[in-house]
Amino acid sequence: MEWLLNDLCEQLGYSMAVRDPEKFESLVAEGPESFADAVLVIEGLDPQVEKHLRQTVRSFVAERFARWTGVA
Repeated sequence: MEWLLNDLCEQLGYSMAVRDPEKFESLVAEGPESFADAVLVIEGLDPQVEKHLRQTVRSFVAERFARWTGVA
């Protein structure tokens, strides 16, 4: 999980999620959509308004989930 949160910070600039890894560990089972929404919310953004950012984060997270689980 730490590598994903660090990637979000280093590659996309979302640094707040790194501060609460336990919260994000519990969101893995809910899938990339919920995970992406939580990243935006913790950054103070509304996922329903920031649709382009949501899609960017969701795609980023989904790709890493696929690598992690070996499922494409």
